[in-house]
Amino acid sequence: MAALMSEGTVCLRRLGGDRSGAVRYGRFLHNKRVSREEMVATAAAHTGRAARGRHVLAIQDTTELNFSDHEGSKRGFGVVGNGRDIGLFLHPVIVVDAGDGSPRQVGHAGGVLGLVDALILNRPKAAPKASRKPLRDRARPIARRESARWIDGLRSADRELGAAKMVTVIADAECDIYEGFAEPRSPQTHLIVRAAHDRALSEGGRLFETMATGPQIVGWPIEIPAKAGQAARKAMTRVSWRKIEVMRPTRVYGAQDSLPAKLALSAVRVEEVDPPEGLKPILWLLLTTHEVTGRADAFQIAQWYRARWTIEQVFRTLKTGGMNIEESQVETPEAMAKLATAALIAALRVTQLVHARTGATGQHLNHAMDEAAEPLVEALVRKLEGKTEKQKCPHPKTTLARLAWVIGRLGGWDGYDGHGYKPAGPKTMAHGLTKFDAIRFGWETRQDV
Repeated sequence: MAALMSEGTVCLRRLGGDRSGAVRYGRFLHNKRVSREEMVATAAAHTGRAARGRHVLAIQDTTELNFSDHEGSKRGFGVVGNGRDIGLFLHPVIVVDAGDGSPRQVGHAGGVLGLVDALILNRPKAAPKASRKPLRDRARPIARRESARWIDGLRSADRELGAAKMVTVIADAECDIYEGFAEPRSPQTHLIVRAAHDRALSEGGRLFETMATGPQIVGWPIEIPAKAGQAARKAMTRVSWRKIEVMRPTRVYGAQDSLPAKLALSAVRVEEVDPPEGLKPILWLLLTTHEVTGRADAFQIAQWYRARWTIEQVFRTLKTGGMNIEESQVETPEAMAKLATAALIAALRVTQLVHARTGATGQHLNHAMDEAAEPLVEALVRKLEGKTEKQKCPHPKTTLARLAWVIGRLGGWDGYDGHGYKPAGPKTMAHGLTKFDAIRFGWETRQDV
């Protein structure tokens, strides 16, 4: 983990420093006694403790790890979404504090808490069309389909976050699965899912038309982050909401009789008004198990759904923005799954500190590490602060923002923020974390002498 953080790469040669070091890392990853599941379980236990007594958002999504540039060094890998390039699919469930809904927390709720699950999928190449069986012969229950990962993620969040006050599982349109809404869960666990299917309603009609033609009112501005060559913008919206009952699909494979004939949900529709020329307007139709009775509730559902962008930031840090996971030349999917899991945990640590650096998330130090590290943090603050007021740490003691300030300074950040100065980003935080971990090891060793 220290090497992943300091080098910002998953290349074993760079992690190990030389050929001998690379061989040692390779042996570690190929050792059958090194368990990816144990890595996830350890991370999930820490996250569960940090979530105790809080309302948290469990955000799940899938990203593909494409290794087509290194196809010659790989064996046993399946294919990614285009059906041609080799690679794996990574499906994590990350947890952020839901926050208190105040404007200061818009954009990333109350801060990153950690990981509760991470699935790795190795999709086999599809059979030629001529050899495929008819649909009725290929029909499989949800437990045997790839889409089961969404229900597995829901179950993991419900199980690992049992000490939380409330859990809201958030996912994009791929998770719009009837079996998922019908899945048994604890009373404090809820869902927010972007609708993908134009479902039949018990009152008659279909979901999309009913929500589009219903009464709409002025919504609220939504900050849209920059992406794919598009500048960040503030989108003005209109909104509608209502209680609905969705009917069980006519084709649900497996134990259809065990599923309820209909499910009561709330629907929230958010549409951008007057988008910039040439841009497709934002349009969200969200299905939730939370009760929505007015504009304030609808706003809160939309804000919680916005936190889904946090997982995209983690994916960016895992790939082009930090760890460069797709440049790895690890040869087997089993070893790659372990390396990807370790890199994911490292990317989450970095994202957590980047989000906390301004103090907007209001997080405590123990969201990232145990409180025994506080004396070390204070010692480093005294050492790293400058003589002028602008070079002092502005964050209170015992806060995660104070730790982020220390780690940013250790990573090479000059301590200035705003007015043309660049804040500490993912790569700076990664370098600082490596130094902090090494300093802490020496600190704790000295205490034990």
